[in-house]
Amino acid sequence: MWKIKEGSPQHWALRLIGVAVIAIAVVWVPTQMSTSRIGQFSDAFVLIIAAMSLNLVLGFTGMISIGHSAFFGIGGYTAAILIKDHGWSPGYTFYAAAVVAFVVGCLIALPALRIKGVYLALVTLAVAVLFPVLVKWKKLVWLTDGAKGIDSVRYDELPVWPILGELKGRDGRAVFAYWLAFIVLVITYLVCRGLVKSRFGRSLVAIRDNETAASVMGVNLTATKVLVFGISASLCSLAGVLSTLRTGVVTPEGQYVTLLGSIVFLLIMVVGGAGTLWGPIVGGLVYVWLDNTTRGFGSNSDGIIGFLFGWADQSPATLILGLALIIIMFAAPFGLVGLIKKIWVKFVVVVPRPAGTPVAMTGDESGR
Repeated sequence: MWKIKEGSPQHWALRLIGVAVIAIAVVWVPTQMSTSRIGQFSDAFVLIIAAMSLNLVLGFTGMISIGHSAFFGIGGYTAAILIKDHGWSPGYTFYAAAVVAFVVGCLIALPALRIKGVYLALVTLAVAVLFPVLVKWKKLVWLTDGAKGIDSVRYDELPVWPILGELKGRDGRAVFAYWLAFIVLVITYLVCRGLVKSRFGRSLVAIRDNETAASVMGVNLTATKVLVFGISASLCSLAGVLSTLRTGVVTPEGQYVTLLGSIVFLLIMVVGGAGTLWGPIVGGLVYVWLDNTTRGFGSNSDGIIGFLFGWADQSPATLILGLALIIIMFAAPFGLVGLIKKIWVKFVVVVPRPAGTPVAMTGDESGR
């Protein structure tokens, strides 16, 4: 086992190696992979953003929410309405969607001040079920176009960004969507990390662990719960905007606008590791990989798939995906990030810096 001190040159070297590997992978995808693969990574980034937003509420605060598909839909519809009916530039719709979702999230959080647990889950479940019905309501057809949804929502001409240059055609749009989703993902991660590492983040964890103790220690339960729910809703709406700009359409029965979307976001967060910053990232990549891999399995597949599932009249893709997720949860009950950490500490252990030690003074320099 290799023990290194937090903040030491060896520790920074490991961090730099990790950043370099991630940077190479991020650049490799849009430059070396096919358009379909680039699209899959773009979809993964969208789901990761949504799962990150849910992680703030459920993973770090302990507030059970099954209604984040509504915030995803709010983002998509806000962008579509502003672009199609009011001629907004797609880039500005991110800000508008974030504001609208923040307000709605704060309003929905008000019941959380008096209820929790399964009762809060039922309230948010009602929100997820109500949203698709609401956008199809005949009195809102003038705004949402009812059941058919809003289409032709995208950049007329792709912006010319430094380094990327001018992108054209289907391939160019795929690359642009990839980088746009990646930028929003990085911003979302930095926001979540900043919140979690701050005093506000410690308040969230305190509420999750023991609300009574948190209140005694001076945490404002009302303001903290409402604010974190609003921020979470705002971040989830960004994923909805990205999805709408990528597909060019938003409908009440969209894949992640219905209750199924909330379940997928929750699944990604749990598989990756709830209450961890990297959990949604790992969970999102694994989920999209499994989903796209199993889609290729048909009822008459050859090899081991055909041997095991040849009895099925229909494609066993959904069954295989479900079994794979069950196996993952049995092997990693605390998520894939928890499993990775468990294996990692067998080889490398980072010794925390003593409390009160300045960042620039570690090891022998701290005077120990």
